[in-house]
Order: sequence, then C-alpha cells, then structure tokens
Amino acid sequence: MAIRKLRVLSPRGDEKLAEWDTQTITPEQLHQIESEFDAKMRQGFFAADVTDGRNLLIKKFDRNADMLLIPRVQGG
Repeated sequence: MAIRKLRVLSPRGDEKLAEWDTQTITPEQLHQIESEFDAKMRQGFFAADVTDGRNLLIKKFDRNADMLLIPRVQGG
C-alpha cells in the first residue's frame, strides 16, 4: 500500500489537494485528481515529484508520485 498526495504551495504553506492509495483508487477518482493537476498546469503552475526527496520537475501527472504544485512567480 502506498499513499500518495497532490499538494500545492500557497501563502499559507503546502495545502493538500488530494490523497490516494495507489492500490485502491478507482479510475474515476484518479481521473478527477489528474484533471485538477492538468488544470493547474494550464494555469502556469510548475510541478515537482517530491517522492522520497526526489525533487524533480515533471510535466505529467504520475499516480505513483507525491507531487507538489508550485505557482508561477509574478512580479509587480
């Protein structure tokens, strides 16, 4: 059993968007989480696979990874 998380970096710190068990998640639940990931990527977020300290930038959803979404830095 592996529990994975999708988190987003916010002004309040990391916020959990989703959490799932890779063994028991349904295709429908997985699709919903992947859709949320894809929506954030279209908004300009960066994504990192942070599983076990990997800290690698990724472009696609990985159901077996802990992922952190990082908003684009904007000046002003």
